[in-house]
Amino acid sequence: MAIDEIEVPGSSVSLKCWNARIDDIPGFFKKLSGETDVFSIDPEIPGFHDCDANKGIIRGFYSCVTPFEVEHLVDGITTKTLFKKIESTEFLLLENCMFTMGRSGPAKGLSNVLSAASGYGVTQMEFEFRQMSQLQDRLSQTKAIVLTNPKDKEVRRARLAGLIESYTEYNVIDPRNHGIENVAGLVDSPLGPVTITVTRKGGLRLRVKKGFILTIDCLLWLLALIRDEEPPEAVARRS
Repeated sequence: MAIDEIEVPGSSVSLKCWNARIDDIPGFFKKLSGETDVFSIDPEIPGFHDCDANKGIIRGFYSCVTPFEVEHLVDGITTKTLFKKIESTEFLLLENCMFTMGRSGPAKGLSNVLSAASGYGVTQMEFEFRQMSQLQDRLSQTKAIVLTNPKDKEVRRARLAGLIESYTEYNVIDPRNHGIENVAGLVDSPLGPVTITVTRKGGLRLRVKKGFILTIDCLLWLLALIRDEEPPEAVARRS
């Protein structure tokens, strides 16, 4: 599998989108390899492993050991036992953004390490209301949308599902004062029709056929679609 391809093992894949800025990918990869921690179970050191890079992307894993408690019965008495588990997040770091898949705990640690190493705050994206609202117009078909009203309204949260052309036609929301939590629908991507769900806090979920090969170019195209931007020149040329 190429470094810029993701084979989807099931029928969907969920990612988080991050703000990032790396001027020299090969140079930054060399810096990460020499100056940052490598993941170790003993001692329990969070860090990177199984990383690789080319001229445009760094891909790998960031893992940590996380403690957790399990409550159970011993001789009729409730007790708690402390266990530990490995949590990981896979990341794909590009010049102007990053995508992660996996657990949120190590993703937070990853963002802190990358921020320190790059001198740029690597933060989770939050899509603007305008972007979420206009996304409907860029979908082939809107299938669902989750809306939030101000706190003083009787209906605080509403989910509309079905064939939706304009959600403001429904009287469950204040058309001039509301929020959009997520939008789901069908989009004609460079790899063919894909059902996507976009959440306000940088979440992206794709429903695809099992064995689907998702490319970085397609992810960048989708991100540009969500943010109402022109896709990167190379992506636009290939699509």
